[in-house]
Amino acid sequence: MEPSPGTVLIFDRDEDLLVFRTFGHATDWIEAMDVDEGEYTAAYSPDGAVLALTAPEGPEGSVVLARTGSVNLGDLERRVARYWRRHQAGQPPRAPLQTARFLIEGDNKPSRGWLGRVIALLRRGRSGDRSHSTAS
Repeated sequence: MEPSPGTVLIFDRDEDLLVFRTFGHATDWIEAMDVDEGEYTAAYSPDGAVLALTAPEGPEGSVVLARTGSVNLGDLERRVARYWRRHQAGQPPRAPLQTARFLIEGDNKPSRGWLGRVIALLRRGRSGDRSHSTAS
């Protein structure tokens, strides 16, 4: 399955990688409070286009994801390589587009602790069409 043109790769401050099929899935799943508190450090499309993730109405408002017009494929590739080293040990690293495809297809779930599993279950109830990776 090929990721859509609207696929989004978002990195948090723990260097976890979240992949969403569309901008809408990302903004439906991500909480404004987390954006407002700086939980997410970078957002990209698979081709390295830099995306801005904001909560203009504050922690209780909505989340906005927008294209900035900038491209930083080098930073995206470094972050994706770090993801592979940290969360997919033993797997060969893949390019950003291949990583997005890998995460969307769902054959990537590293084992998580009980808290990570509970959080994933709670978030899964909010939006059924997104993929993400977390580490315990």
